[in-house]
Amino acid sequence: MGYRWSARSAARLSTCHHVLVALFDQAIETSPADMTVLCGHRGEEEQNAAFNSGASKLQWPKSKHNRSPSLAVDVAPWVCGAVSWDWPDYYPLADHIKATWASLPPEVTAGWRLQWGGDWRSFRDGPHWELVPARGA
Repeated sequence: MGYRWSARSAARLSTCHHVLVALFDQAIETSPADMTVLCGHRGEEEQNAAFNSGASKLQWPKSKHNRSPSLAVDVAPWVCGAVSWDWPDYYPLADHIKATWASLPPEVTAGWRLQWGGDWRSFRDGPHWELVPARGA
């Protein structure tokens, strides 16, 4: 079953780098489960609030969310009409997003690697996806 972004998710995604937009637009269309965009770009006030609450380890302007366009996006599973914070809901979604990334044409992903916060060893962050410059690019 194909899904589509809500107007709010589409607006949040539109603040992101075009490579993230291409990835997540493709991912939502082919996703086995619904998802929502929690945030793309974060301004100074929003970033510092995230830092102060413990939701981010970085203060303004050090997060990839603080670039314009944003090099990071937070996307969560949408389960039974609400955001899920349960890790078992993130793994199938992460597998799908990684497979979608691998299927994108090289001219779309050129110069970038995709990193999922759920793969980090410390401060694991299930919703977080970011673009990292590819080695040698």
